Amino acid sequence: MRLLHTADWHLGRLFHNLSLLDDQRHVLDQLIEIIDRENVDAVLIAGDIYDRSVPPAAAVTLLDEVLHALCEERKLPVIMISGNHDGAERLRFGARHLRQAGLHILSDLADFATPVTLAIKGVEVDVFGIPYADPEHVRSQFNVEVRDFDGAHRYLVERIEEQRHPTRPCILMSHCFVDGGSASDSERPLTLGGAESVAWEPMESFDYVALGHLHGPQYRGGEHIRYSGSLLKYSFSEASQRKGVTLVDLDASGVTQIEQIPLIPSREVRVLEGGIDALIAQGRTDANADDYLLVRLTDRHAILDPMGKLREVYPNVLHLEKPGMLDARGNQQLDRERLKFSALDMFSDFFAQTSGEPMTDQQTEAISELIGELSRDEEAQG
Repeated sequence: MRLLHTADWHLGRLFHNLSLLDDQRHVLDQLIEIIDRENVDAVLIAGDIYDRSVPPAAAVTLLDEVLHALCEERKLPVIMISGNHDGAERLRFGARHLRQAGLHILSDLADFATPVTLAIKGVEVDVFGIPYADPEHVRSQFNVEVRDFDGAHRYLVERIEEQRHPTRPCILMSHCFVDGGSASDSERPLTLGGAESVAWEPMESFDYVALGHLHGPQYRGGEHIRYSGSLLKYSFSEASQRKGVTLVDLDASGVTQIEQIPLIPSREVRVLEGGIDALIAQGRTDANADDYLLVRLTDRHAILDPMGKLREVYPNVLHLEKPGMLDARGNQQLDRERLKFSALDMFSDFFAQTSGEPMTDQQTEAISELIGELSRDEEAQG
């Protein structure tokens, strides 16, 4: 039996206020191509299907199209759990009826210990799904004393262990932050204060653990306890990550092979650094100029409308940083005298770019006196 593990689709997500729906459709088409090419028998989606609990209509339509292609056209079983971004109640609308079509939506915590049994190619496998649940939810649902995410998750995993079939391979799906995992800027914290992690040790005995929440492909404790990662790069902190899906082969004795298959986005997410003139020259010949970019300018002088200039060659510059304008000495506080000179330089550059000619000596002296007066007023008030 061959399974495809994926997670963190975040359908409907905005990236610096730019819709990623077309980009998501592009990689989901690839996902379906991988399913066809690799003869996948079932699909596991480990949470955060949507980016928010009330998703936009276009995101719902895209999910419906993908699930139709998998369940109706290809007759593949699909098992999904809800993540912290999903609205669990909305996600599971019609879940009881959709089972007949092969779509199993596991978002009701009350059913966490009831497996979905897949019987394919003579192999039977039990799949248990733990939807995202915070400790308060677990406490109220089962009247059990758990203090944190680890205690709540450990309780649920131990209850599943009690229900396991003695001979069938067993897969666990969970949406959680496993201790020691590598996080990205785009993942919403599960709680304030850093007490969100869960231990991997209670999950070690499962044949495979399909995790969701962390966006970088990785495993913890063993190669079979694995995050497939998100479909796309959802922050510039993920620029170096290689996104994809995970193929899992197993027989009656358990997992035989695990393989990560890459997804190729329509636009990459990149970080560029350098002077504006060099970056503009580079952009004129850059074959991937449409990528989503964060630009760090190293220029130490003021530049009029740097974003506009960069977007003439790189239309999808989404964020601009100017570390060259900052003085890194000491505790990052600018020396007042240096600030006076920087202000004069910035105004001089601004004047030259707007008027087309440099300031006269008289104008320079007048602006210098004005900046000095403002600086003295600031010192008097501070």
